Amino acid sequence: MKRRNFLRKALAGSTLTMMGLPTAQTRAADPGFSNYKALVCVFLDGGNDAWNSFVPIGSSGNSGYGKYAEGRADLAVENNSITIPTSLSDGTANPYYSSGKDADAYLKGHYALSGISEVGINGLMPELAWLLNDGKASLVGNVGTLVEPLDGKSDYQNANKKKPAFLFAHNHQTRVLQTGKADDLNTTGWAGRLADLWGGINGGSVMGLNVSFRGQVRLMTGSQSQPVLFSPGSAISYSALDNEVGNNLKQSRRTLFQTLFGSNATNDPFINVYNGMLKRSLDLNDLLATYWTDNQKHTFTSKGPYAEELFGIPTKTQTGMEDELEGDLIEQLETVAQLIYLGSTSSRMALNRQIFFVHFGGFDTHGNQAEEHPLLLREFSIAMYKFQKALVELSLDTKVATFTLSDFGRTISNNGDGTDHAWSTINTVMSNASSFNGGKFYGSLPDFTMGGSKDIKDKGKGRFVPEISVDQMNATLCSWFGVPASNMTTLFPNLGNFKSNSDIETAYLSLGTKNLI
Repeated sequence: MKRRNFLRKALAGSTLTMMGLPTAQTRAADPGFSNYKALVCVFLDGGNDAWNSFVPIGSSGNSGYGKYAEGRADLAVENNSITIPTSLSDGTANPYYSSGKDADAYLKGHYALSGISEVGINGLMPELAWLLNDGKASLVGNVGTLVEPLDGKSDYQNANKKKPAFLFAHNHQTRVLQTGKADDLNTTGWAGRLADLWGGINGGSVMGLNVSFRGQVRLMTGSQSQPVLFSPGSAISYSALDNEVGNNLKQSRRTLFQTLFGSNATNDPFINVYNGMLKRSLDLNDLLATYWTDNQKHTFTSKGPYAEELFGIPTKTQTGMEDELEGDLIEQLETVAQLIYLGSTSSRMALNRQIFFVHFGGFDTHGNQAEEHPLLLREFSIAMYKFQKALVELSLDTKVATFTLSDFGRTISNNGDGTDHAWSTINTVMSNASSFNGGKFYGSLPDFTMGGSKDIKDKGKGRFVPEISVDQMNATLCSWFGVPASNMTTLFPNLGNFKSNSDIETAYLSLGTKNLI
């Protein structure tokens, strides 16, 4: 991406860029990390259909393919196993079945994984299947928002058991998913509370801890801190105030602006805070403009799966799809990769910790699912592969953990043209950290019997109660990130409900004695 295009995408909305950051007087102490780590949240907005993304392929029982196919009817992925490519080297030909129709490729079959027997990967995601088989990714199954453990329908119908607020509503579930407290719509986000705890992180840099590509998201909103906001696709807000060398008019205008809004010369504290925000926005613009130069940013030499530029968008001819990929997720992850490179480099920004929020929408597939879901899965798979390959080239793949969240799962039943809002889902975690247990499936699949013991309605559509709280997954990632056990209930107040003894770490997501990461 060219410097101009990056700045256009990255610095848009800069009047909000540093909104709400605490002053130096209110900052907590820097935790003193001497290394770099990043968490990257990819939010699949709308409620991704996990059951067609990660197809239940078990041969027996109510959690296997038979019950899945019974509920899905003509929207079920066929029980055909497709061979995973041994590698996805540059120039690999179209690796999945396609008849020219997205729906045919979508429903044709799955990739069976060598280390996972519970699910196969939809045939539209060979890149993700390869990452899982290569130990670069794992799956967290039967996960969702929970206040406390619920043993299926009986507990859900028990008035004494605590349930998440406003289940099945997009706006509310998006909020509680990000708060780390599923029974509270109005609290701050867990990454925002972490920024409050670590207020001095990154040496007080204007980059702070949290970076959002979706505006003022709940996840990153604290009581004293707010994320840096990026708005891909928009224009730079302060173009008239660019620090452009040789442009005397712009430099004079900028000097006057900084004098007026950086002086804190009024008696109104709100005006002073706003002035400070504007000044810090300019400082952020300057910081990124300084380092987004040809001799500072990284030029990727690796290629994508079709020999395209690493963050190039493959054509529909290359992907075998009916339509072109939108490329939004690919572009956002390209920017994240460059920010991670700049932030982790001591001669550039020299940051210690960063959390990124990336948005990918379109997953509310009540209708036309067989036409709309395929393109989303295809871009998700390609984007995740490209991002991981970029991190490998940067030698930062051991320093980053990427994970997905989505509003909720979808019903096992087919409504005739799509699926409806449900609860339990499957999330993806990707990393090459030395402690990461890749190629694994954490948790179990629900009993897919509609109206059965795990379906919350007697004659329901297949809305299954999750086994794992999303807070358990996020807490495990935060532990790797450097959050001590003593701070964990500040981020996830209900986490103690899931521990097996007095040690909060027993609530972390594990297989036997090994944590997810």
